[in-house]
Amino acid sequence: MKRIVFMTIRFFLKIVIYMYYGVLSIRDDIKTKKYTDVKVKKEFTGGKVMLLALYEKHALRNDTLELLKEAKRNNIFIIGVNTLRLEKDNYPLDLIDVYIERDNYGRDFGSYKAGMKYFFESNFQEKCERLLIINDSVFFSKNTLADFVHNLFETNIEVLGATENSQHSHHLGSFCISVAGKITRNKKFKDFWYDYKSSNVRPLVIKRGEFGLSKLLKSLVSSEQHFKSLFNVSFMERKLSTDDEFYKSYYYYRREGERSWANKSITQLLANDEIISSYYYQYLLEHGKPEEATLVRTEAAQASKTRSLDSYAERNKVDYLDVVNFFESYHHEKPLLNDQFKQRLISLYLDEFTLGSQIHINCLALHKCGLPIIKLDLMFRCVCSMNDIIKLRDQLDESQREEFMTLILARLCGDKFLVGLNRLAYQFGIL
Repeated sequence: MKRIVFMTIRFFLKIVIYMYYGVLSIRDDIKTKKYTDVKVKKEFTGGKVMLLALYEKHALRNDTLELLKEAKRNNIFIIGVNTLRLEKDNYPLDLIDVYIERDNYGRDFGSYKAGMKYFFESNFQEKCERLLIINDSVFFSKNTLADFVHNLFETNIEVLGATENSQHSHHLGSFCISVAGKITRNKKFKDFWYDYKSSNVRPLVIKRGEFGLSKLLKSLVSSEQHFKSLFNVSFMERKLSTDDEFYKSYYYYRREGERSWANKSITQLLANDEIISSYYYQYLLEHGKPEEATLVRTEAAQASKTRSLDSYAERNKVDYLDVVNFFESYHHEKPLLNDQFKQRLISLYLDEFTLGSQIHINCLALHKCGLPIIKLDLMFRCVCSMNDIIKLRDQLDESQREEFMTLILARLCGDKFLVGLNRLAYQFGIL
């Protein structure tokens, strides 16, 4: 009964907070002086185009400059739309072909809309070979950035994202979507941007913008095979199956953060799977640890029956280093059983891979195997622990590590550090 009362109160509280922030957004819409100032303008003669939404003050970030430099190496025409202002001396005249400053309203899709209106009003679509829509809510790692930009533009896939998300509705991450030129010439694509209604309320931006754009693009492609992401489940399955070193050390690239999209520790993962724990039981026997093996069999069977997370792993009855050595070195003498073990373990990893926003929950593994963009809200969304962030930092080029840490630690876990109404709004997904 208490739970029902609590859930009812929380439901009505959520409605009230949504309404409150909706009113604030309307107020901001009315009070904000709308402007779109074109600071830099060059002629477009045709080819590849990148629309980059920015939120950067005084000067562009060093990692953003790396993206722009790589785009220029690929002869890409760049439209930059910034909701803050750069010093005139810091305008990247040799890197951005059209630089626009606009009012700070509407989040990233507000900037996308402003950039797309300029795109269409200038008739860029007539000569556009391919368009990349991207924003600076991510950190641009030097590692594999060249291949990443090349692959997004040199593809026959009509709509190609960096990663995808199956939470609520299957969609591509709107922070990076590449579309074929023929899509930009479709009237429905143009109408979407002109009809899009900006808002400062995050759930509305996600629904109208991210979900809405993916829904439209799905309807415009010629087949399902032309709507996909570079780093999807199939990519990760191939990587785990063919890269033995990556497969054996994958435990290290699983994030530890448990507040958002909660995941099991590596010992819990083993403990709660009857098949993997059975292999582990045999492994312990072979290594002269019969007492630990008996404990594993007893507790794993109980965990499997109850599906309880209160497993022996949580009670520190499994040694972490034993588990690590098991995953790194296990090899069954019978090839069939060895293949079955590998297949089972990969399937568990892939289940985790699809848990929510793939770029968030798989940040360590994805960067390790080639994705050069890292979401800057990993700490704020409580997805990663500090240890996860340190491991991510250590994957970066040494010249980028300090800047990365400064940016990603600027906003710590909202569920821990926000207070009052802001904390409730954060928990309801509004902030």
